Amino acid sequence: MNIIVLIKQSRSALLLLVLLVLGQLVWLAPARAVTVGVFAEFTPSLNNPNNKTFTNTSPLSGVCSGTHKDWCKANNVFSIGVPSTGTKRGNGVADFGRGSIYYGLPEQRIITVTSGTGETAEVIFRITGMAFRLRHYDLPENGWVSDLSELRGCSRVYSNNDSASNIMRIITRDDNGAGGRSVCAFKMLADREFSNWSWDIIYEIETPEPLNMKNGVYHGATSYSRGGAGTDFDMGDGAFFDDPMVNINFQLTVNHMFALDFAPGYETVNLQPLGGWNQWQEFGKVPATLRRDVPFRVSGSTDFAVDINCEYTMPDGRCGISNGPSTVPLDIAINMPGLMGHRGGMIAEALNYPLQKDVFVPRFSPMREGAVFQRSSYLRFEVNGDPIKEMVTHPSTEYKGRVTVIFDANM
Repeated sequence: MNIIVLIKQSRSALLLLVLLVLGQLVWLAPARAVTVGVFAEFTPSLNNPNNKTFTNTSPLSGVCSGTHKDWCKANNVFSIGVPSTGTKRGNGVADFGRGSIYYGLPEQRIITVTSGTGETAEVIFRITGMAFRLRHYDLPENGWVSDLSELRGCSRVYSNNDSASNIMRIITRDDNGAGGRSVCAFKMLADREFSNWSWDIIYEIETPEPLNMKNGVYHGATSYSRGGAGTDFDMGDGAFFDDPMVNINFQLTVNHMFALDFAPGYETVNLQPLGGWNQWQEFGKVPATLRRDVPFRVSGSTDFAVDINCEYTMPDGRCGISNGPSTVPLDIAINMPGLMGHRGGMIAEALNYPLQKDVFVPRFSPMREGAVFQRSSYLRFEVNGDPIKEMVTHPSTEYKGRVTVIFDANM
């Protein structure tokens, strides 16, 4: 409607409107951003069974991907190379102020990562330092005109040879990034405009306990602004970036494993007295126990539940076996050395750990190790005591029942 009105005016008025509209569009345009990624993975390994943590699998970039790779590895330092097009104007004043090489670094952040199934976990991300190179092509060859002899708020880890036109430094925060915001500043930057030839983040990531997470790929993200006053990465006065936003995407991958290895032929369990049937057959002595152990091997890096289903269920939750007129209780226990069983707030090592139909289905997890591999274990099925006296009063009959043992990995 405004356009219709102005069309009735002169062409210059119409041109003015178009320029104003274009100007408004430019002003409202979103800030340009660069996007980088941080990746970590947890995969159990037979070569490292005690591993309980994520491994940083982020592609090497920035200062730790080249000349300083060995130093970064030895000091457990990780860097992200962030594409950088911008400038920094020094003011030539030796006061460690905003006109010097100045970095206001952000506080640590807690990033929520979410899997495809909606599971969440938290990552702590800390900016522990910076690596940068400022370059100027018109400075005199024979004079160092910036004073970088002193640094406040950070420690100077590495620097190149002093050059009038090429400043390279790796700096790390004195608080390791675990506190709030901090400022690092050199004494003075020459009264000239330098280009940001490289700009790298040195960081530390504190990952959650993978044994408490379900299998899956977890994603999260955060954004930082960079530039002058009021930005997350405050480079002081005279700082400008063509792309002032830095988006960091996080991807955590959990590759739990769980495997059971039962020998063939144990689908049917025949209960026998511990010393055989001779005492009963020759002397009429009732056995104290009828038992059979079913061996298996378990491998896993996550907790798992063990539940049972019974063809015959006794009032106390145990399974039973029956010959028709008579049903007696069957005791079932699991033995997995080095794993802990958790049931209704009670914790005990899985040694002769009873299994029965219960409100609280027990869960099991590695006791000290991050994972177990081919751990020798067994299920024990037995009838004990007086129920056997009941059974022998029914000669020539067969007591039987179907029991299903369910291993449910938390994956």
